[in-house]
Amino acid sequence: MDFNNLKILLEAGPMIYPLGLLAFIGLVVFIERSLFLHKSQINVKEFIAGIKNLLGKGRLVEALAICEETRASSAQLVKTVLLNYEQDIDLILINVRKRLSLELPELERRVGLISVVARLSPLVGFLGTLVAGIEIISHLSLFDGSSTLLVSALANALISSALGLIICVLATAGHHFLEVRITHMIHDYEWICSEMIDILIEERTGQREGTKESE
Repeated sequence: MDFNNLKILLEAGPMIYPLGLLAFIGLVVFIERSLFLHKSQINVKEFIAGIKNLLGKGRLVEALAICEETRASSAQLVKTVLLNYEQDIDLILINVRKRLSLELPELERRVGLISVVARLSPLVGFLGTLVAGIEIISHLSLFDGSSTLLVSALANALISSALGLIICVLATAGHHFLEVRITHMIHDYEWICSEMIDILIEERTGQREGTKESE
């Protein structure tokens, strides 16, 4: 009996390496995106409250400096509004939409790769099981009628499918986690834009009333 050939048959199959590659890609993308989203998220209510306080005191430059120091995407949206502080509301909204068109793709960047990993891994695992099963059937003579070795080889062939399903479950969970985080951040963006426009309208209304009173 050729033990070298039998050792090959007892392995999970040739698809174990593509599965390992898929798992590695999914893990790297998940860690990178999680860190990116964590760095990009701030307490928007506290941040906007601070900006509103500075604007109420007429300290626009200081508010811009804070936005510059805060590298979060939401702070850059506020900065866009402040840079167009004296413009019409419609023009400010146009500039905010332009900024959002840059920020949103950055949030969703590479997240789709995790979805691809989730879809491919069970298929690759099943293919590995089929390939290993075909090899076992084509080399039945190597087992010399030993049912124990045959069952062991078949069990090892199923490892490929099991690994594929495990990777699929983890990748699906990771993708859902990132999608939820992104959705929350998008809601934060929408709230920030709405709140900043309200602050501008409030500030301008106050300035007009002050002008009328002085007259």
